[in-house]
Amino acid sequence: MTTAQRAPDPASYRGQHNLLDSFVLGGGRSGSLNALRSYFNENAATGRLYTGRGFDRLEGGGDLPHVRNGITSADVLALSYLSITHRLPDVAFDTMVTYADDIARLLAELAVDVDMYEASWRVYAPGSPAAELHALLRGCGGTNRWVTANKLLARKRPRLLPVYDSRVESLLGAPNSFWECLWSWFDGDPRRVDGLRSLRDEAGGIEDISLLRCLDVVLWMRASGSRIGTNDPGSAQRTSARAWRNPRKKQR
Repeated sequence: MTTAQRAPDPASYRGQHNLLDSFVLGGGRSGSLNALRSYFNENAATGRLYTGRGFDRLEGGGDLPHVRNGITSADVLALSYLSITHRLPDVAFDTMVTYADDIARLLAELAVDVDMYEASWRVYAPGSPAAELHALLRGCGGTNRWVTANKLLARKRPRLLPVYDSRVESLLGAPNSFWECLWSWFDGDPRRVDGLRSLRDEAGGIEDISLLRCLDVVLWMRASGSRIGTNDPGSAQRTSARAWRNPRKKQR
């Protein structure tokens, strides 16, 4: 096994893991539950409607058998549900025409029925099909479109690959590798999977949403400053992964 294929050292992400634990298992759990309920709310009379609630569900999802190994028009449209609107026609042409064969080949190497907490680190290691596909998608529709790439991957493999954007990056203190950070968090303690599953069950009506996507929603809602119980210990307004590394440092 090469150095790149070795499992990441969880100590490198201690601050992020502590923060994630607070959201899923600790004092921030109630805020996380409110975040899931708010984000997936379908009743305008009871609260804001988030377009992202339909990202995974549009036309049945991006991982259905007949579409799982290619980018479709529905996948590109779903990006707009998560605020990706810039040069979408270019994204569509590059993913569905220019690089369609390469994308299909790489997607075919990524399991559909495996969750991140079940997968080996080799799935995410540098040089893996997932890493190669991420690099390819970053160049679709422009240059270094890393957020677009993450969201497309999450649409195609919602159980295996996470949504990631600049807001969550900031909340987590810009970890060296988001995949390393989340994979090592899941790998470190089975209670974390149970905690996420419990949150999803209590939220109700989102049993079809992957645990990985539920975690993404919790992180994004907190990072965006949504009012989900801002007095709890995990409030994004007061707490970040940097604070966990240096708890005496006052946050702005």
